[in-house]
Amino acid sequence: MRRLTETVFLFVSILLLMSGCGSGSQEIAIEPWEVLLADLEYAWNFMNIYALDNCFRDDLMHHQQEVDWYDYNGDGIIDTYWGLDLELHFAETAFNAADSIFFTLSGSGAYVWPDDSTGKSIQIPRILTKEIWFQSNTTLEV
Repeated sequence: MRRLTETVFLFVSILLLMSGCGSGSQEIAIEPWEVLLADLEYAWNFMNIYALDNCFRDDLMHHQQEVDWYDYNGDGIIDTYWGLDLELHFAETAFNAADSIFFTLSGSGAYVWPDDSTGKSIQIPRILTKEIWFQSNTTLEV
């Protein structure tokens, strides 16, 4: 088996207005953000696309660091973030190709997102470690 390991410093911009594990698709999250992070780890580690989908609202904005800006949706415009459709597409592609996944978020603290005038959004700086194990003849295309 072959292992793909990715470790990056990730500013997880979990927008409380845009997330809600266990809540309806457009409700503000009731659970603390720690529960959201645990649910994200569960969804990735058990390769459960439905659990992952339940962690986000339809208007999710996954902000990227500038080095990761790219035209993800092929519309000719460089994207500084992607939405729920691409988030789930990337995950489902990995889930379908992987034999197993180790996913963890480490770190502490959360801060008000400076670009949200309502003060309801937060950024959660974390170190993301993701190890994806798959057969050596498997190609992962996203």
